[in-house]
Amino acid sequence: MALAKSLIATLVLLALVFPSDLHLGQHHAILYLALSGIAGIALGDTLYFATLTRLGARLTLLMGTLIPLVTALAAMVLFEEYLAPTAWLGIAITLGGIGYVLWERNPDGSRPQHLGSGLVFALGFVIANTVGILLTKSGVVHMGSLEATLYREAAASFALGTWGAIGASLMSWMKPLANRRLWLPLLTAAMIGTFLGTWFSVAALKYTYTAVAATLNATSPLFILPLGFFFAHEAISRRALGGALIAVIGIGWYYFSAL
Repeated sequence: MALAKSLIATLVLLALVFPSDLHLGQHHAILYLALSGIAGIALGDTLYFATLTRLGARLTLLMGTLIPLVTALAAMVLFEEYLAPTAWLGIAITLGGIGYVLWERNPDGSRPQHLGSGLVFALGFVIANTVGILLTKSGVVHMGSLEATLYREAAASFALGTWGAIGASLMSWMKPLANRRLWLPLLTAAMIGTFLGTWFSVAALKYTYTAVAATLNATSPLFILPLGFFFAHEAISRRALGGALIAVIGIGWYYFSAL
């Protein structure tokens, strides 16, 4: 899934970015962006899907709200982007909302069967995405956001393709594509999530503070409950709704305090 989406996004970006507009002389910036694609997309998306299959959509995206919090701490050290004391209150509120929902049992009274491994993979995708965000911030300063996105997606596609070839699993990855019913959802996900989503997030990193951009990217809990209900048929409990609202309030508080 991650490889297919990255390849589609790369082809679209290649069609949009003219060769004359490329900043090929910015070697360090391109290196940062390529590494960010490998960390944040190739590794981050792979760990994200592994988490998704173990914790479900709701818990996975709520765990993703940890990314701006970790990013804020790292940005303080690397970029000297300091937050106001009131912003840290938003961080505490967000963590409280995540913790409140995280330990909710499934509708049948049980917890996710793979909770332990799911949390390990979740920690991995949080760290990978944080590294990807920081590297992107360092590289996008020297070029346009569309070109920067191209380098990230191309590097991610190359890394995933190499990984599949070395592990002799590339052909098995491609087998699901024989089902033509998957093509439309895959193209939709690639265009909306991988292409537009990544491009807009890179643009946000270029024009605003790292922590603020990461926080805006973490507003997924606003949408996960209705999307999970309609598409994955996940029930919405009062605890899940309350925890999500707490997390969103914390993100909002954190965002406006960081302005």
